[in-house]
Amino acid sequence: MSSALRALFRTLKTAGQRVAKPLQRGDGPNKFDLSSVDTATTTYEGDDGWAKRPPATLECPRCGSDILQHNARDSIDCPRCVAEFEYEEFTDLELLHLTCPICGSRMLHGQRHPEQFDIPEWATCNACRYHWEFKHSYVGDR
Repeated sequence: MSSALRALFRTLKTAGQRVAKPLQRGDGPNKFDLSSVDTATTTYEGDDGWAKRPPATLECPRCGSDILQHNARDSIDCPRCVAEFEYEEFTDLELLHLTCPICGSRMLHGQRHPEQFDIPEWATCNACRYHWEFKHSYVGDR
């Protein structure tokens, strides 16, 4: 009887692996590629730190054109007029949106501590679930 149970268990395990195989990514801690309604807030990939901030689209204060800043340390040069800004001037310009580095969609972004920082502190892509965080230590008043 014991050998029959082992054989049944092996058969069920093999069948389960065959069903799961097409759904698996096979890398990282999250082994599955599909999302369900229950896990809609789960992110699959992400980065943290200002140096890894997603590409930003800013509004040129001189001509109103979109300026794409690929990297947080790139200079900010308007492709339409002569406006040029150093990367440190990021906060002086209006942020229109951040672009997901994985799928290219516009990301939701926001601040958790607007009284402390005038930059986005997080961004999430609803299309592919990529998430970025501005990494910092925050000790609020108690």
